[in-house]
Amino acid sequence: MSELELTRASDDRRTYVLEGVGSLRLEGWSGRRAVIEAGGRRLEAARAGFWQRRIEATDSAGTVAATFAPRSVRRGGELDVGGRALALAPASTFRERYVLVEGERELASFDARSWGKRPVTVTLAEPGALEAWLVLFCAFVARSLADDASSSAGGASAAAIG
Repeated sequence: MSELELTRASDDRRTYVLEGVGSLRLEGWSGRRAVIEAGGRRLEAARAGFWQRRIEATDSAGTVAATFAPRSVRRGGELDVGGRALALAPASTFRERYVLVEGERELASFDARSWGKRPVTVTLAEPGALEAWLVLFCAFVARSLADDASSSAGGASAAAIG
């Protein structure tokens, strides 16, 4: 079991590093896109299409390496990584914590918070079982899910007050 933290780089406020794994650099004014560099690969992670919740990781040639499709009712969703079926399942009722599973096998967990100095804590159940870029893609997705949840909660609170 290995626990790592996605940490903001000291020289660039938009770059986050997962020590020994790689980096993730937020792009755009809202930080809804990222460039992932890990294991000798460079991928872009972003929402696919207009008003879509699906998130894709693509390489420089435009080939899709992974797709995350969120569930419509519950939190979490399905990951397709080159035909490999994985899922990000909610692991806590009160926190934005997700477990990456393949069938019944737990591969990693992602505890997401706001985009601050340490936005995601990653626990790898089996270090080396996942490619480095995939760990960073899942961290980006978990953080995006947490961001969506906080936006929805804020909107619901404002509607209840009004």
